[in-house]
Amino acid sequence: SSLKDNFLFGKHDIDRRTVDTPPKEPTLKRARVEKGKGKERTAKAEPVQFSLYDKNTTCFVYGLQIRAVQGMLDFDCSCRRDTPSVAGIINPFSSNHNLRLYFGHKEISVPVYKSMADAVKTHPDVTVLISFASLRSAFTSTLETLNYSDNIKVIAIIAEGIPENLTKKLNKLAKDKDVSIIGPATVGGVKPGCFKIGNTGGMLDNILNSKLYRPGSVAYVSRSGGMSNELNNIISINTDGVYEGVAIGGDRYPGTTFMDHIRRYNANPDVKMIVVLGEVGGVEEYEIVSAINPER
Repeated sequence: SSLKDNFLFGKHDIDRRTVDTPPKEPTLKRARVEKGKGKERTAKAEPVQFSLYDKNTTCFVYGLQIRAVQGMLDFDCSCRRDTPSVAGIINPFSSNHNLRLYFGHKEISVPVYKSMADAVKTHPDVTVLISFASLRSAFTSTLETLNYSDNIKVIAIIAEGIPENLTKKLNKLAKDKDVSIIGPATVGGVKPGCFKIGNTGGMLDNILNSKLYRPGSVAYVSRSGGMSNELNNIISINTDGVYEGVAIGGDRYPGTTFMDHIRRYNANPDVKMIVVLGEVGGVEEYEIVSAINPER
């Protein structure tokens, strides 16, 4: 179906689904149309990866953010994940040690590493890094993470206020290394029943009220992290729930844009409705309007 078919306004009847685990997601290919001199030609199709994480995704948390990590573990338990989503914490200001946290009613040890190298060496299957580094160290720590692009494929940068010229450098390098950056200045994102980034979705009571413990079929993308939590609530009340949600962040140059995520959602057969929450300023909403046609 075209992108236009997935943008719906007002009430929409969505079939209720009870499947907790989404099917294995293939890689689709979509052709792009380029304009030549006096004619249009179809360029070589590019792969569209429409899943950033799934129920088996694990991550590192950069920074000693115990409350955020415990919130992620509570989310994991509510989703009935077999294993915690947090493989380890990276804190350059301490030596290697273990933290005692809860996974449901069970007390577990979460390792804390002094360096990224130690963490990646111990957990080579981790694909996501959630960075709570301050604006003073976010650039250098993200640069270091990009050195491990064979392992880390998604980086969420929570800090705001990173200089724009440095953000543009990170975005260019991440694109060259095929790494998706969410942020800067973001709360992150959530894929109900699978994985959540940091403090996205709030604490356990809000996760349960918004039914984020199981997938729906509505995918959204917003700039505001706070308003994304409100979207979780609105969507859960009026539809069968959220399939995935991302807050791209409030900075001028986000690592991934509205259209990057909309293309992912549009390629995903499990997504039946796409919701965009824009803000005043910028041109990304115009890019969405121009993309709503049968050719894209």
